[in-house]
Amino acid sequence: MGKFGPIDVIVLNSHGVGQVCHIKRFPRRGETLEATNWHVEEDGGKGATVSVALGRLGVSTGYIGKVGYDPWGDMGDQWMSESGVDTTYMYRDHCVSTGTGLIMIEDDSTNTIVDGDSACQALTWEETHDAIDAMKEARVFITGFGMPFRKALDGAKIAKEEYMMITFCNVSPLPSEEMGDLSFLDYMVLNDVEAKTLCDLPEDTDESSINILKQIKEKYHCKGVIMTCSSKGSAVLNGDDYWKVAPTPVKAVDTIGAGDGYLAAVAANLVWGKDLREATEWASKYAAYKVTRPGSMTKKPGCGYPQKEEVNAFMRRVEKYS
Repeated sequence: MGKFGPIDVIVLNSHGVGQVCHIKRFPRRGETLEATNWHVEEDGGKGATVSVALGRLGVSTGYIGKVGYDPWGDMGDQWMSESGVDTTYMYRDHCVSTGTGLIMIEDDSTNTIVDGDSACQALTWEETHDAIDAMKEARVFITGFGMPFRKALDGAKIAKEEYMMITFCNVSPLPSEEMGDLSFLDYMVLNDVEAKTLCDLPEDTDESSINILKQIKEKYHCKGVIMTCSSKGSAVLNGDDYWKVAPTPVKAVDTIGAGDGYLAAVAANLVWGKDLREATEWASKYAAYKVTRPGSMTKKPGCGYPQKEEVNAFMRRVEKYS
């Protein structure tokens, strides 16, 4: 049980912080170059973003991960805690630094990114097991490959085989090694580009969504597959049941964190007692609303992951004009 009471959803994944600066041009080797508008983005790794989205939907959420004793780790703790997320098992370690990335934006808007390692490399199997055991009342477990993928899969295996939780894994970024048998996963979550890559298909393939999802399910033995398709909605294979979720037309202003928000919204609906079809339909509308709001973990009014009452108001407007 978490410090705020019983936990409904556990999230095991990375936390990191992105720093952004603007430069006239990329520096030459050995050169010191002036940068302007250097700032820290209010956006973290996939574990932090999914946790914050869940917390703002009012879902009791516990985060598992590892960070350093540094300002970036403090930021993650603050961002999640302010959204009601239990960070008891955000392990701190003097031997690691919290993951951070530097995004350099040139005058022509070209981005150059230097991405640091996830501090979750130092997370042990025992730490993950202890954290899951302490929150074993949770119904849903979410992980992903923002951290070393073997450690993520270890967590999902513990959650399923020892505690019978519903397990989700966002297999992004795709690992360079084979993932092997994933029969302990209820749902593999990925986007359409990643799904085609797993099936060795070209990006412009005309292969049907159902065939792609069936191929992934048969290869990895997971119960189901959820594939997001950007502005085209999503496609879901749950056992033998297949359906498509139509997109909700909106004017997008910022797509950062939309996929993480979609995953959080699916899990939230399962906690609320909805079935997976209803959950994915609600999550699709949630993600559409999110992309109309700039930012992800920011608390600025009208920005970032929304509170549940804001989502419900958007849903009512959609229903009224549909």
